[in-house]
Amino acid sequence: MPRAAALLDVSPVSDIMQIIGDQTFVRPIYAGNALCKVRYVGSGPCMMSIRPTSFPVSFSSDKSKLDAAPISTIDVSNLDAEPVGKSTWLKQTSQDAERPDLSSAHIVVTGGRGLKNAENFKMIEKLADKIGAAVGATRAAVDAGYVPNELQVGQTGKIVAPELYIAFGVSGAIQHLAGMKDSKVIVAVNKDADAPIFQVADYGLAADLFQVIPELLEKLPEKK
Repeated sequence: MPRAAALLDVSPVSDIMQIIGDQTFVRPIYAGNALCKVRYVGSGPCMMSIRPTSFPVSFSSDKSKLDAAPISTIDVSNLDAEPVGKSTWLKQTSQDAERPDLSSAHIVVTGGRGLKNAENFKMIEKLADKIGAAVGATRAAVDAGYVPNELQVGQTGKIVAPELYIAFGVSGAIQHLAGMKDSKVIVAVNKDADAPIFQVADYGLAADLFQVIPELLEKLPEKK
C-alpha cells in the first residue's frame, strides 16, 4: 500500500478501527494503548487499511441489493517479460489446512516462551485440534523456532479478536497484548501470578501449564 500511495502522491491511513466521517478515522497508537482521531486532508483518493477485527461481520439478506463490481482489462503488452532479478522464489509454507484460520477463528489457543521448546509446543496444537481452535504464538516463541512466524499474534504479527482466547505460558508483553486484547473472553495460564497477561484476562490460573494442559486433554470432549 505505501508504494501505491506514493505513486498516487497521497498519504495512506493505516490500521483504521473506526470510521467517523468521510475523511475522519480512529486508529491505535502506542501499541494500542491510545486511540488517535485523524482527519485526511489530501486532495487525492484516500488510501487506507482496515483492522478487520474492529468491524462486525455483515451478513447479506435476500432483500439486500448486490451490485457486481466492474472488471477492467489491463494492457501488459508494454511490460518487459524478462525478469528484473530483484526477487527470488524460495518456498511456500502454510499452516495446517484442517485448523481454522488464525485471523478469523472463534477460538484461539496460544503458546508462549513458557513452552520451552518446539516439542512441548505440540501440546498446544493437540489442545487446539481437540476443541477446534486455531493455534497462535508469541513473538518469543516464534523467534525461538517453536512455530513458523505465520502463527505470531501481536503488534508485528496478526491481530485477532476471537470469542475465546486461551494463552499458555504467555507473559503478556505490550506488543502481544496489542494483537489480542479485543478478544471477547481471555483465559490465561501462567505460573507467574504477577504476569501482565492477568491484567487483561477475564479468567486467570496461576499454575504450571505442563500440569494444566495434560488434564485438559484428558477431560475435554472431542470436538463434534
